[in-house]
Amino acid sequence: MARSRNLYLLPLAFCLVIFSSCGRKSLPRPPEDVLPRPITNLTASSTPQGIQLWWSRPSTYTSGVQMTDLGGFVIERSARTDPLAPFERLAVLEVNDRDRFRQVKRFSHVDNDTSVGMPYRYRVVSYTLDRYFSAPSNVVTVERTNTGEESHAPLPTPQR
Repeated sequence: MARSRNLYLLPLAFCLVIFSSCGRKSLPRPPEDVLPRPITNLTASSTPQGIQLWWSRPSTYTSGVQMTDLGGFVIERSARTDPLAPFERLAVLEVNDRDRFRQVKRFSHVDNDTSVGMPYRYRVVSYTLDRYFSAPSNVVTVERTNTGEESHAPLPTPQR
């Protein structure tokens, strides 16, 4: 009799385990669907303080779904105008406005460590809280001037 009672409890225990599990109840998404869309409107200009960069907040993932977990940006710089020259990490800008009613729409950064007359190339990579990184943004080239006036250096054509 006790053995038959345990057989009735087994399906009940199985259901409790299955339906009481924690976590999200949706299908997992592949990593390529949760990458932030690349920034396409990076701009730069020379100022008396250095090179000023501006860009807009990415609002969607590459899949087109609204992004809610922007973690920050990696700002990269190359001190050479060669289009094949490597970029180096210049700064990391964390974003902490996820819970705010009004989130920041435009971001900026000033590179103070520049020399007058030297051209610099910049790009920005955005990332999520889970450290999924976007493709690099558009590349901007700017030369630091004495007066802070913008002077774009021409991009050389890559040699093949």
